[in-house]
Amino acid sequence: MGSSSGQSGGSYDLSFKILLIGDSGVGKSSILVSFISSSVEDLAPTIGVDFKIKLLAVGGKKLKLTIWDTAGQERFRTLTSSYYRGAQGIILVAGSDAGFKSQMNYVSHNGNNIYVLMLNS
Repeated sequence: MGSSSGQSGGSYDLSFKILLIGDSGVGKSSILVSFISSSVEDLAPTIGVDFKIKLLAVGGKKLKLTIWDTAGQERFRTLTSSYYRGAQGIILVAGSDAGFKSQMNYVSHNGNNIYVLMLNS
């Protein structure tokens, strides 16, 4: 179900759970793979959920980002909501204003006190 970037070993100072959400086909998985490995790949749609781990050094601290790549299809929405627990941030990817509005409505009902980064694909 999950995988790492090959950097998951070692220690870290802070750990963050981040959700990658958006409608189906907007490029969530491609954005994640590009961030993790600096490569661009043509990927099949995510079924259910997957995750990747990225270690970063910021301000002298070692950060561990666990980024959960969620399926965009409507039928997986109930599954996705369970992943909101414990998340510190959301990366919302949309290809249109309607997509942003739909996803933000979903976020407002599931995520309390959570940071949201919006990306237009």
